[in-house]
Parts: sequence; C-alpha cells; structure tokens
Amino acid sequence: METKVPFYNVVNILLPGLVFIGSSVFLFFDEVKGLVIKITALESAGLEVLLAIASLAIAYESGYIIFRLGALFIEPLLKKMFGWVDYGRFVAAQKAGAKSLEMYSREYGFARTHCTLFIALAIITGMRTHWVLMVLCMLCVVLFTLTTREHINRTIVTVNHYLATSSGKNVADSDCGLISQNNTMKVED
Repeated sequence: METKVPFYNVVNILLPGLVFIGSSVFLFFDEVKGLVIKITALESAGLEVLLAIASLAIAYESGYIIFRLGALFIEPLLKKMFGWVDYGRFVAAQKAGAKSLEMYSREYGFARTHCTLFIALAIITGMRTHWVLMVLCMLCVVLFTLTTREHINRTIVTVNHYLATSSGKNVADSDCGLISQNNTMKVED
C-alpha cells in the first residue's frame, strides 16, 4: 500500500510546525540542552531514531494546531478586514474555468498559517523578553497579512471576471461588481 503525503500538507502544516519547534528550541535553549544531555546519556541508537520520528510527529501536530487556529481565529478577522467572495460564487467561477482560484486559495491558506505562526512566535518571544525577535515576528505578521490581502483581492477579481464573462457581460465596460473601500476590493451584495 502506497501512502502519499500531499505537498500542501508538507508546506502548510509540517513546515510551520518545524519552524515553530525550531524557534522554541532557540528560545528555550537551556531547557532543551539539559533534556538532550539526559537523553544522550542513555546511549541507545534506537532511541535516537525514535526521537527523530517523535520530533517530526510533534512538528506536524504543532503545525496542524497553528493551521487550525488560523482557520478559526485569524481567517474571520482577515475576511472582515479585506472582504471575501461568497462560496457559491467561488464554486461557480471554478466551474466556469477559473483554474487559478485553487492556487490563490492555497497561497491564501499558506499566508494565513504563517501569519498565525508569527503571532504565536511573537507572543512567546515577548514572554521570554526577546524584544528584537518579537518585533521581527510582528513585521512578519504584517508581511503575511498584506500577502493574504493580495490573495483575497486576486480571488475576488478572478471570481468576478469569470462570472461576468460566463454570463456574457463585457468585462472591459463593467466594474465586475467590485467597489473600492480603503484600498481594498470587496464584492457588492
């Protein structure tokens, strides 16, 4: 039986988990160093393999928790700040041939997860009083928030374009149902 791991899961779940665990090791270096010394004192090759597998599992689970926290808490905030397209319109545009929507959706999820990751790291670095690192994490939060805004805008424009062209409207003469508000694009109701 062959098991395939989707690339999306590796990039959007495992990678943020590895970054989170790696950053935690850096932030809690003395505690981790003591743990590593105790483990290496056991002198078992099988234990090292088990620890490597366990570390990957912990990184995956950490990444999955970050991914779900982003979906539950960050996504509603992003959609409230920047707007979003109705799911029915999204599906209709996909059926009309908007193949780029899947890519925009993946990239949006990736940016949202990284936004959540750096919020968590900013909180932890703040608790450890690493102020410079906290500021760097907050700059990453701003960067990924702006990235999500860009993907949301591209999604909205693409959906409106495909729905307008599939209904026979002239896209050049139409505003595709978009209104500009605070330099963001939103779908009219």
